Amino acid sequence: MASKFLRELELISGTAKDGWEVRLDLLEQMQNLIILVQSHQIVFINPAGLRWLGYEKSVLLESEIGGLFHPDYADLVGLGLELLAEEQVIPLKLLHRDGLEIDVEMWVNRLGMPGEEIFIIEARNISDHLKSARALRAREQWLEGIINTVADGIVTVDKNGIVQTFNPAAERIFDFKADEVIGKSIRQLVPDPVAKKLGQEAGQGWHDILSMGEELMGMRKDGVAFPMEASVSEMQQGEGVAYASVVRDITARKRAEEHIRHLAHHDSLTGLPNRFLFGDRLEAAITRADRHQTRIALVFIDLNKFKPVNDTYGHAVGDMVLIGVAKRLSNCLRKTDTVARIGGDEFVAILEEISGEKEIRRLVGKIMVAVSSPETIDGVEHSLGASLGIALYPDDSTESIDLIDKADKAMYLAKRTGGVCLFPDILWEVEKS
Repeated sequence: MASKFLRELELISGTAKDGWEVRLDLLEQMQNLIILVQSHQIVFINPAGLRWLGYEKSVLLESEIGGLFHPDYADLVGLGLELLAEEQVIPLKLLHRDGLEIDVEMWVNRLGMPGEEIFIIEARNISDHLKSARALRAREQWLEGIINTVADGIVTVDKNGIVQTFNPAAERIFDFKADEVIGKSIRQLVPDPVAKKLGQEAGQGWHDILSMGEELMGMRKDGVAFPMEASVSEMQQGEGVAYASVVRDITARKRAEEHIRHLAHHDSLTGLPNRFLFGDRLEAAITRADRHQTRIALVFIDLNKFKPVNDTYGHAVGDMVLIGVAKRLSNCLRKTDTVARIGGDEFVAILEEISGEKEIRRLVGKIMVAVSSPETIDGVEHSLGASLGIALYPDDSTESIDLIDKADKAMYLAKRTGGVCLFPDILWEVEKS
């Protein structure tokens, strides 16, 4: 715009004897502020400039040019228009009549009038532009502040899977610094099985994997994989696309879920399977027995002399005795067997792949030893006994509920007579081995 205006001035200065004053109507049409200055005094200002500054023309003509500038720029203006004319564009502030600041970009040029020292000042109002720029920058800072403070990792990649941004939460999640990741492939943030699913355009591959709803595994800098929850969105970036992903480390949540599942299926005191998990384990054992044509011994275990321990020494000591019994029962049986706690002082064992009576007797002997081994607490030795009821699959029943009922009945008969009872009423003398 300035160059166009200068060409017009050359036309004006090149006119004949009429002089440049008679051609100022051209300047009157300009939308930028136009001021002509002679000997530091304003000799012309166009209507746009008057509107900007809020003055009447008569007030400004022949006034000092320095009065239009913000005091912060007084020293700059004091250098003289000759020096300002050597600069291409000068950003500064003018003052409205009511004191409001006006941000402008200003050009100063000397007019080549023979024998006259005349300067032309052109200024473009950039107040709205600066306000918009400041608002945009404030918004960017606000968004950046949010991104930098959220607990979730935010990672953006281009269509080739090259990381473009990596916020502080992502640094904590993956244990990488941003400068170690930005400019490199997203593949370094996922284990090999996931990385192999990413195609050449890894950004699109990332999008496809997440949109399928697969549970995704991430990988930290030390190579340790961890479960993460992620959502991804496609965004336009110039003429291409990029992908923004919000990532959350769900390791703690997975542990909590696993703990809840454990509590739902295990006894809170001893850690053994509870009544619900015992039922599932028994059904699974029956399925295996049918498949392999083997037998199962279901052994109900009721502790003797436990109530006096509780009554005499309190529930805390009683709990410690139960924990000791549970540990010994778990240790004395095979890996294929299951021990569960189904009541206060009642336990049950599922003994799989039983070959015959001799093996049952051997395992029952181990159970009796585990229960009767003394437990010393606070210097006091506590010794228990047990009554055991046994039912066999498929000999006594082929249904889990009926098998449980028969083992329970055998156990109550054993309590009346003492020792071990094989359903329906066979009492055993068992050697403790």
